[in-house]
Amino acid sequence: MIDSVHINDSTIYGSSWTDPELRPLFTEQNRVKGWLEIMVVLAQVQAEFGLVPQQAAEEIKTTYENLQIDEAFLKEVGDGFVKTHHSLMGLINAVKHQCGPSGGEWLCYGVTVQDISDTHSIRTLLKAHEHFVSQITAIEHSLIDLARRHRQTVMCGRTHSQPGLLITFGFKAATWLDELERHRQRLSELKSRLGVGQLGGGVGSLSSLGPQALSLQKTVMQRLGLNAPAISWTSTRDRYGEWVNTLALITSTGDRIGQEVVNLQRPEIGELSEGFVFGAVGSITMPQKRNPEISEHLGTLSRVVRHHAAHMAENLVHSHERDGRSWKGEWMIIPDATLAAGKSLNLLKLLLKDLQVNRQRMFNNIMATNGFVHAEAVMLALAKTLGKQSAHQLVYEVSLKAQSEGLHFKQALINDPQISAIMNETDIDKFFDLEYSTGACADMVDQVISKIQLP
Repeated sequence: MIDSVHINDSTIYGSSWTDPELRPLFTEQNRVKGWLEIMVVLAQVQAEFGLVPQQAAEEIKTTYENLQIDEAFLKEVGDGFVKTHHSLMGLINAVKHQCGPSGGEWLCYGVTVQDISDTHSIRTLLKAHEHFVSQITAIEHSLIDLARRHRQTVMCGRTHSQPGLLITFGFKAATWLDELERHRQRLSELKSRLGVGQLGGGVGSLSSLGPQALSLQKTVMQRLGLNAPAISWTSTRDRYGEWVNTLALITSTGDRIGQEVVNLQRPEIGELSEGFVFGAVGSITMPQKRNPEISEHLGTLSRVVRHHAAHMAENLVHSHERDGRSWKGEWMIIPDATLAAGKSLNLLKLLLKDLQVNRQRMFNNIMATNGFVHAEAVMLALAKTLGKQSAHQLVYEVSLKAQSEGLHFKQALINDPQISAIMNETDIDKFFDLEYSTGACADMVDQVISKIQLP
């Protein structure tokens, strides 16, 4: 029976917290396998540089190739950790028991656990990085389609949750698109900074790796597909800080989009809604409900990542050359944040692909404002005669009177003697033409789409 403690590992609920394509990257078996692969490459290069016997390097490689990373092996490693209180010694001893007479003596010669764990983490995050770029690209394609199709679909623009002026839904979708494009750029820019391995020894000085230490380090990293660091970064954790904070930005965009759907799916607004999946249940007591489950969960996942980003910021402060208080926390933070971000992008892609846009409700909600969404345009026109502040005061007073009397805004304008002395009814009618009430929204949609180059 599987005894799951973390929600990510739950047989029942785990699918809500992790992307199935990313989860294998962070399993214990793959972490151990990744660590051992680094040890194998390290031993081979050290043998080439004359630091360890060639036979030992071959024995380490053969052991790795034949090793079964099963429950019994992991238990032995775990028991070793409990006994030694050291993160790597249990694994070293478990492998040593299966190596030949020479190999086990030379495992991890001259390096420390942080060299192995950091290098493995970076290799893992580069795989996640590639997946995230692919996911964001797919999301951007959906948003380009939404923005184009609704370039001139007029709706209420809202500030402080109240109707203010008119925009188009394409404009709203294009703001999401523009933000996601910046995240794609951020991922592209950080890749070179992220893809740097770690190999420095106890305090980062490389003193244990001989006179050719820098050349040895470079060779190890090349074979692992990484760049060599210019200097050891055992106490410099900004690479991870940038990664997790970038994930916080990405998932916060998903949260922003999801929150918009949550609000606009409310029946009293009804302008957007998630695509309905037959069989989905909104409530076990209220069978009629269709809850915005995807949109809400985008907010949950984003909160998880933002919390981890704050924790990671704490870990940027180290004492001296290595500080276990800080870097060991990354073992929990980074996998959890990465998996949550992966699930967030997975859900966002699904949400936008199936998003339902209700043009009629958008129009009805504009009409329900009784024309007050056109007040700014009227004020600005009157300002040419009265000055802006005086025009604002006049329209403010007319609006209050109209609302108290239940009048449509246009009728209130016609009724006001000061306004009718400046504008006739034909002039006033022009302000209520929806086609000319959305400013440069459509043009800005075009600008956003035109600057994005997607594969």
